[in-house]
Amino acid sequence: MKKIILNLVTLVSVLALATGATVAYFSDTETSNNNTFTMGTLDLKVGNQDDPFVVHVARTGLKPNTPWTTNYGVQWNLKNAGTLPGTVTATIKNIKDYENTCLDPEVGDTTCGADTDQGELSGLLVHTQWGINEAPWGRTLSPSFVNLKAAEGVPVTGVNFHLDPGQTIPALFSMYWDQTVNDNLAQGDSVAFDVEFQLNQD
Repeated sequence: MKKIILNLVTLVSVLALATGATVAYFSDTETSNNNTFTMGTLDLKVGNQDDPFVVHVARTGLKPNTPWTTNYGVQWNLKNAGTLPGTVTATIKNIKDYENTCLDPEVGDTTCGADTDQGELSGLLVHTQWGINEAPWGRTLSPSFVNLKAAEGVPVTGVNFHLDPGQTIPALFSMYWDQTVNDNLAQGDSVAFDVEFQLNQD
């Protein structure tokens, strides 16, 4: 009996090998050649320039006036020259307030030195906010700030700062003169600051 079982096992194995060796089937092979993967790009241009040639903005002759008639805003045209959509983040940095010596009308001004924190102007430019300077109007970003000084170091972004590839937006940083304080303290003062724009992948 043991010999019969052994013979059956051998026969089944031989048949399996023979069957496997003689099976025929159709096939068709196609080859996809030269497949490549290329990374997209983000390339933010400010005034169609890259560092260190980004547009520098200067305003002179500022004076007190009613907020609804005098906006001391500054604008930068931001363009996505890359191939991927992204959203801009804008941050005010390195605010420097210059007194430029105290003038006679600046009665009561106790900060008349030459250091970069002596002037009052960054505290007098109020209701500062980022927005888009084109129709449809009213596209502003949060947060807004009580004055320029409060905006320092706070990144601002949002859906209105979205840039598709090739798209340009006029980014406006608006400021108004504060009518509630002694305006004379800022006569002859100046303020300087940097704006860091960063384009982030969506």
